[in-house]
Amino acid sequence: MARTWGSETVYRLVAQLTGGFLVFAILCCPVADSDARGAAPQPVFDVGYQVLDLKYRKDGREQTLTVAVWYPTAAQTKSHNYGGPTSGNVAVDAAPHGEGSPYPFLVFSHGYGGSGLSEVFFTEALAARGWIVACPDHHDKHSAVRIRTGQEKAFDRLGLLRYAKQIAASGPGDRGKYLYRLDEMRLVLDGMLTSGPFTKLIDRDRVAVGGHSFGGFTALGLSGTIEERHDPRIKAVLLFSTGAGGYLFREDELAAVRIPCMLLMGEREKDQLRGSKKMSELSATIYRNVSSPKYFLEVKGAGHFSFNNRFADNRWTRLLSGTEEQFDVIRRYAIAFLEKHVAGRKDAGRVLERSDR
Repeated sequence: MARTWGSETVYRLVAQLTGGFLVFAILCCPVADSDARGAAPQPVFDVGYQVLDLKYRKDGREQTLTVAVWYPTAAQTKSHNYGGPTSGNVAVDAAPHGEGSPYPFLVFSHGYGGSGLSEVFFTEALAARGWIVACPDHHDKHSAVRIRTGQEKAFDRLGLLRYAKQIAASGPGDRGKYLYRLDEMRLVLDGMLTSGPFTKLIDRDRVAVGGHSFGGFTALGLSGTIEERHDPRIKAVLLFSTGAGGYLFREDELAAVRIPCMLLMGEREKDQLRGSKKMSELSATIYRNVSSPKYFLEVKGAGHFSFNNRFADNRWTRLLSGTEEQFDVIRRYAIAFLEKHVAGRKDAGRVLERSDR
């Protein structure tokens, strides 16, 4: 079954919002057709960009968590290079635009070894829709990219791959060593909501979290899966390609997530293993157990790293990272989900209601 509006194709699995079964649909959506996007046009803001250093104490020592922040501004924007071939259009260190505030707020957690710049294609676009978006550089054991310095030239690539494999072999009983990520996401939430230049501009009743890969574990960890870590300020959770969100929580813990959830997965990663299970199995575990309303989107031709910008320009990174067509699909659906279920912009949800049955 198919509905065709153009040449771009995305496979979309849509759940009944009040039912327990999946509806499989194939949608074809042109990039430039506003009707196909299914959402009424929203005010578009110019985007400001700042890098913040949040100070905190851990084990008796002062630590720093670096955070990239995108937000609406009235300042003039210009091309900005975030590192390697990844560029955007922002006003660096510009003052936030107070008119239109308070704005909805998203904190997004990157995958293992990545950085707060990993999803620039999405975070910058969301800010242009009137959001404040904050993405920290987690203190992972290995880091390939950092917000301030871009691609790490001397990072331990083999060590990163080995540790990522170790994470993938973990289960709920092993997650204690990974809870530092939840602490860091909570630090961003508390820091942005209680102090600094954005405090008065954020709507505390419209807060969401999200994450890619290992970042999906981070986001779910504050969304109800771990009772003592649950942050009731969070109104929705957005998940990009996260095996970790499936193997680091029990099914009954995932069932405790009672806020709207959207899960995206790449078509090419369905049969890839994370530990002993395929990504399709882990995604199904998450999707089956979280509460409605919930959405499951499979992006045609995409892999695990199609949800990332790239910070090195070589054949390997070009093959792994996302294409502009994939970025457009991810942006469109993810933003529609957040606009509908967090920002409360009802017309934005039209794209989520399109399906063939």
